[in-house]
Amino acid sequence: MALFQASGEQLAEYKQKLVEEVTPHLGGEELVAVGMFRRGGFGASYAASKMGGGLLYAGVNLARKKRAGGLPDKLMLAVTPSTLYAFSWKYKSRNYRVKEEVARWDRANLECSRGQGGNMTMLTIASPTESEKATVCGAGVQDDPWSQEVIGALTNGAAA
Repeated sequence: MALFQASGEQLAEYKQKLVEEVTPHLGGEELVAVGMFRRGGFGASYAASKMGGGLLYAGVNLARKKRAGGLPDKLMLAVTPSTLYAFSWKYKSRNYRVKEEVARWDRANLECSRGQGGNMTMLTIASPTESEKATVCGAGVQDDPWSQEVIGALTNGAAA
């Protein structure tokens, strides 16, 4: 059994809030999936902080940022039929708020894959035409239905 588990009603309510938050930023495109993501490797950052922090901690965080393709630590990914959007977000008044668009990719030029990183499903977004690559995971401490829906939409439901 999961440590943190939401009811079906709570999951539906939170998903509706995410949909309402990103829809105005999509330029009228139909939303296929939306989910919360973060850079992977939090465990390494935590361990480095407990080992004295300093240069080791900075180095680990720099590696995490590089692996995530420079994307912010917390982001929302929104999938439309033709585009993948990445937004930075903040938590305000018990709701998530989009801060700004940080990336936009044409889905036709993307190669997305899924893998495992610890106990989380990792999403790798590669844009060979732009020489970009980013690896992120769901925002929680375990896989959630929203991030899995985004990963499924981008990888055509491909298994790890």
